[in-house]
Amino acid sequence: MICVIPGFAQILVKQRAILDSLKQQLTENRPDSIKAASTLAISDFYLFNDNDSALLYANRALYYNKQFNNPAIRIRAYTNIFITQGLQRNDVAALKTLFTAQKLVDNYQDPSLKRYFLQAAGLLYNSLEDYRNSLQYFFASTPPIEDTAAQDFYHTVICRIISEDYYKLNMLDSALVYAHIVLKGLEKTRMDNGTVAHRLLGNIYRRKGQLQPALKELHTSLWLAENADYLNVEAIKSQLGLAQTFYALRNIDSSLYFCMAVMHASKINSFVEEKLQTLDLLKDIYAKKNNTDSAYKYTSLTLNLRDSIYNANKTKAVQRAELEQQMRTVALENEKKSYETRSKIYALIAALLVFLLIVFILIRHNRHKQKAYALLQKQKEETDEQKLKVEQSLQELKATQVQLIQKEKMASLGELTAGIAHEIQNPLNFVNNFSEVNKELLIEIKEELNKGDLAEVKLIVDDVICNEEKINHHGKRADAIVKGMLEHSRTSKGEKQPTNINALAEEYLRLAYHGLRAKDKSFNADFKTDFDESIGKINIVPQDIGRVLLNLFNNAFYTVSEKKSKLNGTYEPMVTITTKKENGSVIIKVTDNGNGIPQNIVTKIFQPFFTTKPTGQGTGLGLSLSYDIIKAHGGEIKLESKEGEGSKFTIELQKDKTLDT
Repeated sequence: MICVIPGFAQILVKQRAILDSLKQQLTENRPDSIKAASTLAISDFYLFNDNDSALLYANRALYYNKQFNNPAIRIRAYTNIFITQGLQRNDVAALKTLFTAQKLVDNYQDPSLKRYFLQAAGLLYNSLEDYRNSLQYFFASTPPIEDTAAQDFYHTVICRIISEDYYKLNMLDSALVYAHIVLKGLEKTRMDNGTVAHRLLGNIYRRKGQLQPALKELHTSLWLAENADYLNVEAIKSQLGLAQTFYALRNIDSSLYFCMAVMHASKINSFVEEKLQTLDLLKDIYAKKNNTDSAYKYTSLTLNLRDSIYNANKTKAVQRAELEQQMRTVALENEKKSYETRSKIYALIAALLVFLLIVFILIRHNRHKQKAYALLQKQKEETDEQKLKVEQSLQELKATQVQLIQKEKMASLGELTAGIAHEIQNPLNFVNNFSEVNKELLIEIKEELNKGDLAEVKLIVDDVICNEEKINHHGKRADAIVKGMLEHSRTSKGEKQPTNINALAEEYLRLAYHGLRAKDKSFNADFKTDFDESIGKINIVPQDIGRVLLNLFNNAFYTVSEKKSKLNGTYEPMVTITTKKENGSVIIKVTDNGNGIPQNIVTKIFQPFFTTKPTGQGTGLGLSLSYDIIKAHGGEIKLESKEGEGSKFTIELQKDKTLDT
């Protein structure tokens, strides 16, 4: 977590005169632009030692900046605000402000401000204990931080936080490299006595099992902290590290001594994480000493404190997840608007180019006619015959051109209409289903009104309202499907996200089954699932993979239904869905015992517009679209089929190993 940076206290004292001068400027009759810059400088001064004042002056800087709207001041003010909110553990507010600042940085395109923002965002995510995002923001800034650490105290501090990020992620070799960079930087800048760096080195050595070097570094850190009045918190952390190291060395008495030193510290209740680790260690120490009463006491204290931390973190995690989802939605909407704008521009350019091409062709054609006319005038004996041939050729060319244009229009219209008919059936099934349910509920309302049972009428009305909302939802979904049909030939713009593939498959299986049931009351088929629960989450675009699964399920149910209608009850239709993790990949299999597919057309099954269904019942776009989606995910889709016995579609997707950690 971010804490007061050691060494800043001396710097801030030296800058007290500058602070007084800046505050004096605010009382004078100065332009708002000067006042905005002054309040921002004051906010910088308070940033790490007075959160409330830093927040107050950053907001004042935004107020004074309204008149002339300097983007640099807005970005720096918002940056100070989200750093302060992070220090105050106001996670949701900090993330909202961070996204606001990021939009400004992206629009302003200033390299130095972007670097300042990225490093500040790294500090924020460190305070929110999101260490991977913290590292991502730090390393996105240029020049490389490790190259400037030796000349700049601020970057030395950032290297220390990077080392802490790696330590928290248990990437100890990287943490050790940056800890040594910090010590080298401090030797040159001499703006910090090295307490934090030595303590961090000691904890890294302890985790790596190098206990004697760990003791040396932690003793050094404790000695430096005890000789600096403003480093009480570092003394607590160093004592905890010594207690953990002595415990690892099986020196129980020394470990107990430093644990008690931590528990008796005056500010221990302000550092919940250190207190929890100390209580947990005391529990183990007294258990080793066979002191049952004390072991039970510290076990209870540990559990109580851990529960309180877990509940607080759980609430914040939910809030952050909701906020990040909102931000992703906004980003997708912005991307969609940007894409629509670009499409309009490209369409206008294309129209202009077509117009210019037509003009060029007409001019060229006119010149050729003039030359031909001059030639005809010279050759009078061939005039009539050549004129007739030219006119006939021109008429045939125009007729061919009209036919080609009409065929292209009809092909596009046919593809769109067929795609909509193929994809829109499910939401329409839901609309029809809920409409029929509402009709039955309205009849029940009349019956209950006749009985005078108003309470039951209210309950039924609530159900009707709920069903109407679902009808509205699926109507909008049908509208979205119509708008999305033209995306078949384009690369998906969806954003990949960690997704539970088992839950996704089960959801779309139910959607396919009940959709067909709503369409055809006589339809009935059995299905079973065999999901590998060890798969966890994989990185996919859930809407696209859901479309693939829905198409495969619909096809499977269709073929078993067709076979059942032909065999007149002597056949039990079955659709099986399995998932399995194999060698770093996720395998999804959809198997049916339907009619199967002849071997001579298996190789054509993924071609656009190829279908085995009767005319009017299939467009041939479903499996082609599925093939494109799986390929876009870097996966494979295969078909195995035996005519008369059934078919099996196999999807193989690569699993992102980082999601297992």
